[in-house]
Amino acid sequence: METIKRLEDDIPPMKKGRLNTYKPSDIKRWGVDRFLEATAIREPFLLEFPEFTDEENRRMDELIAEGDRGDV
Repeated sequence: METIKRLEDDIPPMKKGRLNTYKPSDIKRWGVDRFLEATAIREPFLLEFPEFTDEENRRMDELIAEGDRGDV
């Protein structure tokens, strides 16, 4: 009897608030496009941190803008 390899094995979902690691060999096996489709975050990233003061949030926004321009 011949064993049939399952090509569409499940990709473990990303878990919010936890470190998620995937082996390069797994990503290669699943295919990069399929892996990114399954693990990409589709909700906007909250750029305000509740534990920061208004001044700290303003400074963080400035640093992010500098990084986007390549200044940092």
